[in-house]
Amino acid sequence: MPDDVFRWVIAIGVFLALVAFVVQTWVVLAMFRVAKAMQDKLMPVVDATGPLITTVRHFAEENGPKLSQMTTEATEVMQSLHVQVERISEVVKDVSDRARAQVARIDGAVDLTVDQVQQASETVKQALLTPVRQMDGIMHGIRAAISVVAQGRRESVDHATQDEEMFI
Repeated sequence: MPDDVFRWVIAIGVFLALVAFVVQTWVVLAMFRVAKAMQDKLMPVVDATGPLITTVRHFAEENGPKLSQMTTEATEVMQSLHVQVERISEVVKDVSDRARAQVARIDGAVDLTVDQVQQASETVKQALLTPVRQMDGIMHGIRAAISVVAQGRRESVDHATQDEEMFI
């Protein structure tokens, strides 16, 4: 490569570096202006939150040990409550099992009682209906006798057979 071309390439490279340096300067100045504008806008907010931050820091310093103690006590209460809930759960399970057993016993007793009442009812019905049936038979016999005596004649065997065939 000839020296003239090399010098021109170097000159163009230096010129491009100069342009890049000028552009970077403008960008940095623009960023400085934006940062300054943001600082102007945020300074009132920072000034207003300064006392609030101080108050929060003071509150945390004063109440930190109290909050720690409350957290410890709450943990202890929760552990105690957990133990109590487990005990209550065991008692409820025991009571439930006992109640279930008692209900089963009562159910068996009720079934037995119902069976005995049905047997007693059948026995009473049988005891009452037997004399009533006997009396009904006697009354039919007396009616038949009175009917025969009142009519003075006996019915024929054909009539009795005909009556029996009607029931078949």
